[in-house]
Amino acid sequence: MSRVDGRNGLLRRDVVEPRPLALQGLPQYRSGTMRDAPAPRLHLFVCANRREGSPLGPGCGDRGEELYDALKRAVGARGDVASTWVTKTLCLGICPKHGATVARYPAGTSSSIVTEASPADVPVLLAEAPAEVSVGELARELELLEDLQRKKVLDLARRLKPGLTLEDVQNPHDFPELDDPDWHYADGVLAGIASVKTALAALVRGKRTD
Repeated sequence: MSRVDGRNGLLRRDVVEPRPLALQGLPQYRSGTMRDAPAPRLHLFVCANRREGSPLGPGCGDRGEELYDALKRAVGARGDVASTWVTKTLCLGICPKHGATVARYPAGTSSSIVTEASPADVPVLLAEAPAEVSVGELARELELLEDLQRKKVLDLARRLKPGLTLEDVQNPHDFPELDDPDWHYADGVLAGIASVKTALAALVRGKRTD
């Protein structure tokens, strides 16, 4: 099974074409019957196109049919028919000499298009794509982690000297009791989390100005 890098290759199936300039800024009206539907965890499009006498080759044809059948059997055996969809399609733009071409949504570990795929590649094709974490989700997790670590730092400080406040522990040199390795370690972890938050914010700002 070969992979086609949709980011650097000639094909990019996961790109949504921009709206024409004349339509930009206008609302995207829907017909009265169109509605959103639940998306599957994984959707595979298997080429089974056939060409007769074409200089581009005969297409994936029987090889695609064989791979499609193998995928459908595997999905059925797993009981994943609701979350994993397998669709037979016409040409996907690549006509391999061996195997078939498959488009995968969401993309796998390296590409949204694979070619020369055979039934032996079914486990790889059905492997779950790594989850993507948004910047917002990461920022929220860091906020929660920072709050928990800040509480831990304060709790440790109050064990060493009861009555300390959060403002007090921000000036540890004023309190000799805080010269404790466990407290310094916890405070260092808190400082590390704060550094990651700062770096993430700078990265987001940099992308916005690009």
